[in-house]
Amino acid sequence: MVTKGLGSVKIRKINIRNFRGVKELNWNLPKADVFCLIGKGDSSKSTILEAIRYAFHPQWNLTLCDSDFHQCKVADSIVIEVTIGALTEAFCSLDKYGQYLRGWDAANLKLTDEPEDHLESVLTVRLTVDKDLEPKWMVVCDRHPDGVQFKQGDRNKVSVGLIGAYSEKQLSWATGTALAKLTEAQSLNELLANASRTARASLDGDRPVTLKNFDVAAGKSQEIAKLLGVPVSDAYKAHLDLASINLKVGGLALHDGDIPLRQLGLGSRRMLLCGIQKMGLEEGHITLFDEVEFGLEPHRITRLIKHVREDKRGQYFLTTHSPTVLRELTVKELYVVHSKGGLVQITSAAKDGLEQLEVQGKIRSSTEAFLAKKVVVCEGATEVGFVRGFDDHQVGKGKDPLSYHGVALLDARGASKIKDLAKAFKSLGYDVSVLADADAEDQFSNADVAELTKLGVPVHVWSDKYCLEERAFQDLPWQSVLGSLKFAQDDLGYQVCDQVRSRVQEQLDQDVEKWLDSPELRTAIGSAAKKGKKDGKEPGWFKDTTRGDQWFKVVSPAFNDAAFLKKDLAIKLEVLWTWAEHV
Repeated sequence: MVTKGLGSVKIRKINIRNFRGVKELNWNLPKADVFCLIGKGDSSKSTILEAIRYAFHPQWNLTLCDSDFHQCKVADSIVIEVTIGALTEAFCSLDKYGQYLRGWDAANLKLTDEPEDHLESVLTVRLTVDKDLEPKWMVVCDRHPDGVQFKQGDRNKVSVGLIGAYSEKQLSWATGTALAKLTEAQSLNELLANASRTARASLDGDRPVTLKNFDVAAGKSQEIAKLLGVPVSDAYKAHLDLASINLKVGGLALHDGDIPLRQLGLGSRRMLLCGIQKMGLEEGHITLFDEVEFGLEPHRITRLIKHVREDKRGQYFLTTHSPTVLRELTVKELYVVHSKGGLVQITSAAKDGLEQLEVQGKIRSSTEAFLAKKVVVCEGATEVGFVRGFDDHQVGKGKDPLSYHGVALLDARGASKIKDLAKAFKSLGYDVSVLADADAEDQFSNADVAELTKLGVPVHVWSDKYCLEERAFQDLPWQSVLGSLKFAQDDLGYQVCDQVRSRVQEQLDQDVEKWLDSPELRTAIGSAAKKGKKDGKEPGWFKDTTRGDQWFKVVSPAFNDAAFLKKDLAIKLEVLWTWAEHV
């Protein structure tokens, strides 16, 4: 299990303790080349990438501070352990790290301390930072707990590169960059020293013109020196100090003609860096791509993902908040990250047991929900819109919005799809709740409700086997009912009077505002709102997200009515809100 050459290693296991937002993470990686981390914004995805970069930092000076410790608790050391496989001969030799080899069972994703023949040979690199802020890189195993120093040159050979929001340095020949690796056989120090001398000679050649005033000032300084007894061996003049000409390796940068490529747009810079990683590091690389979608249009995201997937020499770790990126990747490339109190868990979207739930299709149709922390699975678009309106109402009362609590509202597009969607998201570590109608037992049954409840998924269904519209028109104050009728008729263009009249025996005035409250009329209005025409061939009045939201705004004054707040509709929405706030 040893590879010839340099820099072809792959990461097999990552352990992190007390680093920034991560109190603890233990992640055993399957054998793969693309790992895209998804989840809510504060789940420590970027921190995981930074931990990998630090473990293989190509320079000897790694600057850290107290805020790099979890909750700034410097008494608890930062420990980052990264186990690497696909090892090169250079790493496995006895005069290098051969005594520290361990075994990796890829089938069971298990690390053993003995490098047995049937297992892949791996090394565990440990970066430790104590309160003195001095980083220590070691190769460790249980047989030799003290370990041996993991040298700077060997860290550089692993070829880990981070493409983040600020990557201008990567387009120069600074130490550790991909460009530097392309030319590491040629020393740039002598080249740049000669360039400094040339600059000095050039300036001196035009001295009578360019340095006239400066030399006058130098002459006056010389006179003062003599008066003070300071020795003058020749003559004072203005000249470039070779030691101060800041021509360092990092000052040599990639240009397009005379224009430095660091001036490219953010997206273009990042795509170029990704290409350089792949092109230049023929022996392999580990590329960390934070927020892969930054600065890129959807068509360029598609191109970049194709480029990444086709690069079999590299191992890629991506983070994203982009639905476009999610749709381009497969479930085998997606890993959901959750953090609770600094305890970070990573779950594969392709883990065993999810096959029957068709997660790939759910990712393509429900991308926004996969980027949240909590998911409310709503039966349809009306429920999504109505809850959005309720969200605005709560914010107006001074409460934090659902987005603050990491909640996404997911349209299940039908009662029959609710259970599988809820189970899929629950299996991937999301907090899940369900909001559903109770009028389709054949599609979402009491048994389905019991199954989800047993899994820890709260299910909210309207009482009396009603759908949302039916429940609302039973519970709302009559004034809100009349307001809803006017909205459906005047703003949405429905033949409200005809549709309701076909469902009741009594005579109804053409002016809906003159209708009088009755149980029969409320039932008829609910039925019409649900199905439109009596034959159901015309859609209901509020059957999309926008209309559901607008409808809530029409009836929102009811939520200031003490009597209404005791009704089923208001109670269940409040229970759902409490779940969103406190789970």
